[in-house]
Amino acid sequence: MAFIIFLLTVLCALGSSPTPSLYEVYRFPNGTWVENIAVRPNGNLLVALVNTPELWEITPSTHLGHSTAQLVCHFDRADSVNGITELSPDIYAVVASNSVWKVDLSVCQNVSKPIRIATLPAGTLNGMATLDEERRSVAISDSQLGLVWRLDTHTGNYTVIHQDETMAPTDELGLMLGINGLRITNGYLYYNNSPRRIFCRVHIDRHTGGALGPYETIAHNVLADDFAVNSNGVAYLAGLTDNVVTKVFRNGSHKVIAGSLDSKDLMTATSAAFGKLPNGREILYVTTGGESEHPVNNTYTRGGKIMALAGDL
Repeated sequence: MAFIIFLLTVLCALGSSPTPSLYEVYRFPNGTWVENIAVRPNGNLLVALVNTPELWEITPSTHLGHSTAQLVCHFDRADSVNGITELSPDIYAVVASNSVWKVDLSVCQNVSKPIRIATLPAGTLNGMATLDEERRSVAISDSQLGLVWRLDTHTGNYTVIHQDETMAPTDELGLMLGINGLRITNGYLYYNNSPRRIFCRVHIDRHTGGALGPYETIAHNVLADDFAVNSNGVAYLAGLTDNVVTKVFRNGSHKVIAGSLDSKDLMTATSAAFGKLPNGREILYVTTGGESEHPVNNTYTRGGKIMALAGDL
């Protein structure tokens, strides 16, 4: 009920606003880095933390500062949590370090004991998307090795399905990283390479995950950590240290629709996911890693948070 009230309040505040508006949904304590997000069927948010290997659930509230957060699970022998994808209604695959775990919220709605599916011989597992819902297979980006894995979550078997120059790592951001975020929409695997500042896609076979066409670079000069992409192939990139959300159109043109280099609203924007307003219009949730322009005790001036971007997306 709180989630519905929250969205109704946002809708009333927006009216027919032609430009997106930002609303803070929840802020974690200082030192928290929120890395990824998934929206549950009930409208609540699952968020992954990098500073500690935990998955949290956020229930939005009408009033700023009144949203609630609850720990869903802790991942033993892991350093951080990265990608999240829904395998089937309220059953999720979650990347924790270089292992993939199953988190089932379909029976117990709030707390779950994670079950390890597999540990991969990866460099750095990062983004993840459901490849084949019937077979419950997933595609996972490996940022350090510059490739994409396919994992069968039933058997635990895995194989490399993509490796291309557009995914290759470089040390331009201080670490050897390449492909980062990864999403699958309408038969295309979309991905970004953070240090190369490119946004790309490849047509794939939804069963095997293999390429059915060339690797296409859609846009250049766009920094992102992760992103959301709609059914029309329009993407919304969380701009990491650019502190923005960038909208990328299918023809490769792009524009900043929220935030700025000096803005604290989206400082260290990390990921994005779509939710729904009561009238069916979309709302975009954006996670951040925290404000680090003026560190306190070598950490962050404010903790990571979840923002809501609504209006004319």
